Amino acid sequence: MASAFAKIKRLELLKRLFSKHRIVITPEIYEELTVSLDYGYTFPRDIFRYFEVLYPSKEESVEYQKLLIEKRTLGKGELEAISICRHRRYIFSSIDAAALRFAEENGVETIGIYSILRSLRESGLQSKEEVREIITAIEKKDNTKIKDVDAVFG
Repeated sequence: MASAFAKIKRLELLKRLFSKHRIVITPEIYEELTVSLDYGYTFPRDIFRYFEVLYPSKEESVEYQKLLIEKRTLGKGELEAISICRHRRYIFSSIDAAALRFAEENGVETIGIYSILRSLRESGLQSKEEVREIITAIEKKDNTKIKDVDAVFG
């Protein structure tokens, strides 16, 4: 989720929306983002500036290693984050529906793109038109499709 907002230069919206909460990335997510730097992308620098890296405990690392073998279809960063969230009862966020589903199946509370976009509008941080602009920008910059736009405005 952070990458999508970083690519459109709107990370500050996440910080404002979740101002009473701690937003973190894991070491594996950090490593994945550094690869993007190698390809000339600059958006990871914004993520590094906004969010701290949260290191897993020994128990979380053991579970993450197990998940790496069992769930090869998800990325390392997602699996590490899910492991940490499960153990610490943190909320997991992703733009990837499969990762959200897997997290939920493993008892982890999640928040997806639709809820975040809806919250931006309902909180007054962004107007309906501004949220539509964010959706268009994310789809273009993140090369993705936010399918159920009605879920944001419904």
